[in-house]
Amino acid sequence: MKIDFVSDLHINHWIPWNNNQLKWEKRTRKIVNRLISNGNGEVLIIAGDFTEWNQQAIWVLDEVAKQYEKVYFTYGNHDLYLISKNQKRKYSDSLGRVNDLIRKAADIKNVTPLIKSTDTYKGKVFAGDVMWYLPKGIEGWDFFKGVSNDSNYISINGYSKEDGVRAMWKDSMDWYETLENTHVDVFVSHVPPVHNPYSPFEPNSCYMVDVPFINAKHWICGHEHLQAEFAKEGTSFHMNCIGYPYDYDKYPSVSVKRVFIGLTWSWQQKLGSTC
Repeated sequence: MKIDFVSDLHINHWIPWNNNQLKWEKRTRKIVNRLISNGNGEVLIIAGDFTEWNQQAIWVLDEVAKQYEKVYFTYGNHDLYLISKNQKRKYSDSLGRVNDLIRKAADIKNVTPLIKSTDTYKGKVFAGDVMWYLPKGIEGWDFFKGVSNDSNYISINGYSKEDGVRAMWKDSMDWYETLENTHVDVFVSHVPPVHNPYSPFEPNSCYMVDVPFINAKHWICGHEHLQAEFAKEGTSFHMNCIGYPYDYDKYPSVSVKRVFIGLTWSWQQKLGSTC
């Protein structure tokens, strides 16, 4: 099975919201086709952070679904952001926004969300969730409240900012524990469960989730805006972020294929420039 994977598209930073919706859609679809132009997989996995606008995320999913037999996705922290008054009125809270994305994605043939769920395709078991983080200690909470935009743009009705984080983390953990005896070929999360050994940054509890490893052969994740492959405790990790336009010069364009236990992994080429 050939699998292409990517995370942290942040498409609205490449193609910003436009009053001219037809133009916005055309430019979004164009850049998505550029992103997948070198992919040749049967399956595409998107590990969260599509955009801050659901309609744009649906255009992304609709376009990639034309090129792949199967598309799996989970959501990221930016897919929960409410950045406008209209969004707050429309969705009520951040969970309302992500639930709207899931409902609309369900109408696209061959697109399957991995949100506290598993799915089997061609004999391979896929599982996934955002796998929400929990800040640790004074340093972690200070970062969450003082640096991270998550505390500014994510809100859950009935919860304070801090309790909302705890609730999302607990929901992820409760589901994750049910997989203890489940064989998983490919696990997908937005937040990684381990600090990338090639990361130039110090470990940060807002950028990883502390969990024991399940019986997963491969784990695709993002959030850290890195491109890397590494292994830990028998699990192979794969990261291939797109990131923001100003991040682009960090990494060269890549198009790499590798074979792991009968799976062929294809890294997507990065977006060369804006449309």
